[in-house]
Amino acid sequence: MAVTELFLDRQLKVDAERAEAIRTVSAKGEDLAARRQAVDVAERREEEWLAGVAEALKGTWLESGLSAPGVGNVLDQLAELSKTLQDRDAMGLRIGKMEADRDDFIVEVTAATAEAGEPADDDDPEQLAIRLAERLERADRIREAKANLVDDLQRLRDARDTLDAEIAAHERRKNEVLGVFGVATLSEVVERDELLRDRDRLRAAVAELEEQLSAELAVEGVVQARSILDALDFDSLAIEKAESEQRLRDLDETMQQQLIRQTRAADKLDTIGGDSAVARIDAERRTVLLEIEEKAVRYIELKLGVMSAGNALRVYRERHRSGMMARASDAFALITRGQYSGLATQPVKGGEVLIALQRDGQSKVADALSKGARFQLYLALRLAGYYEFAQFRPSVPFIADDIMETFDHFRSEEVFKLFGKMASAGQVIYLTHHQHLCEIAKAVVPGVTIHELG
Repeated sequence: MAVTELFLDRQLKVDAERAEAIRTVSAKGEDLAARRQAVDVAERREEEWLAGVAEALKGTWLESGLSAPGVGNVLDQLAELSKTLQDRDAMGLRIGKMEADRDDFIVEVTAATAEAGEPADDDDPEQLAIRLAERLERADRIREAKANLVDDLQRLRDARDTLDAEIAAHERRKNEVLGVFGVATLSEVVERDELLRDRDRLRAAVAELEEQLSAELAVEGVVQARSILDALDFDSLAIEKAESEQRLRDLDETMQQQLIRQTRAADKLDTIGGDSAVARIDAERRTVLLEIEEKAVRYIELKLGVMSAGNALRVYRERHRSGMMARASDAFALITRGQYSGLATQPVKGGEVLIALQRDGQSKVADALSKGARFQLYLALRLAGYYEFAQFRPSVPFIADDIMETFDHFRSEEVFKLFGKMASAGQVIYLTHHQHLCEIAKAVVPGVTIHELG
């Protein structure tokens, strides 16, 4: 049964394949019949086409010299020939138009040349056209440049009008400023403005110093402060300040010793037991504390006195230094013949240093000056100090012993001129063993008296 079922399955498969093959053969037979029919139709059409070609060539030069298969190549060449003939006709037409355009161009170039005044050249119109084009291009550039120049001219005119208006406004403003200051030039206005600014700064500084002076002296106004300061003897104050400082140092040392004694006493107290010695030591400690308190109060009083004296000296120095500093600056500038423009001070820790201002804007401290410049600086300070002294006290002779040893001829002249002015405030005595200095003194100080000492 198994073999039979296997056989039946195989047979069914073979029958199915046979039926499929029969259907395929039938379809292929139908396809073959259709193709044979198409071939017959194509052969009939070819015979009809060849007959038509032979009929079309009958009576022409191709009737006997061309076979039916070569007709296609001939027809292609004829089509190309027709296109070429059309191109030839179009080219001829274009050439005619170009010749007409050339003739019109020659006529227009000739007319333009005559109108522009160019020399005519009938044989070469192309060069005429090139020259006209270059001339037109130059004319366009010139026209554009002219337009730009016209625009620039208009802008410059507008700018000039604006500047004229500004100048007029500035001139009116200038006249107003000159009228307010009562001067003739702007440089004088600047000088007046600087003077006013200096005045305002000085007034502010004076007000600040007066307020500080009144606060430090515990008075209501600067008048009372001045009366107090005028009544003081600053030399004695300086001596008292030095003595007070010495006493303060002694008190500091005493306080240190007392503190050491107190510490030692405290250490001893810690080692003592609870007998009557404790009460005695406590009484001694209280006595020592009272002594320390009294000396501390005295120290504070002396310290405040020293501070008050120092502030009073500083106020006095600030009050009298400005005039002396101005005289010293002027004298130093005159002695150095403008190499240095003046003097200034600069605060440093614990005091101030003196600065020499050069003509080019730079500055040097006094220690950095040359030997001759330092001597000239010290002389300027002595001259200013003498004027300050002679202003409030009876004048004494000003004696200088050959201080111009390092000065040249011109600086010596300036110094003798300053001595001549000082002679109006007091007597000036100059000692020298240089004869040329005597000649300089006679030349610049008419009222000088020369004493020859044997």
